[in-house]
Amino acid sequence: MPLIDTSTIFSFLNKNSEYHQYATQVMEKISHGKDLINISTVSIVELHFIYKAHGVDEGFEKDLSELRSLRNLTWTSLDVASTLTAMAIKKAYKLSFFNALHAGIAINLDKQIISQDKEFDQIKGLIKIPLLSFLT
Repeated sequence: MPLIDTSTIFSFLNKNSEYHQYATQVMEKISHGKDLINISTVSIVELHFIYKAHGVDEGFEKDLSELRSLRNLTWTSLDVASTLTAMAIKKAYKLSFFNALHAGIAINLDKQIISQDKEFDQIKGLIKIPLLSFLT
């Protein structure tokens, strides 16, 4: 089961995001589907930083509760193997810290990530599933 990245989650929670409509459809498909999707606990930390940067951290707790209430999302923790994979990926592909962590986790799960982020396109052995592709 693929990992859903933080940018997709933030697009779902942020009505002003250019991908909000697609991210909402993705989350609805997940909630009403049969398949489980992984969400990393790293996303909680990353989302908090994003909320603080946008000056909207007062909505963080409410949005986290909304995420927690969605069906078919499995929370996945960061482990040592995924961290080591992430650090190797970060060096090899010059990824941002959080994207490297998500890639490391995804590779150690099933090598798939649901995302619009172009950084994931370059990683050998990782299959990026764009939002529109996930919906079809």
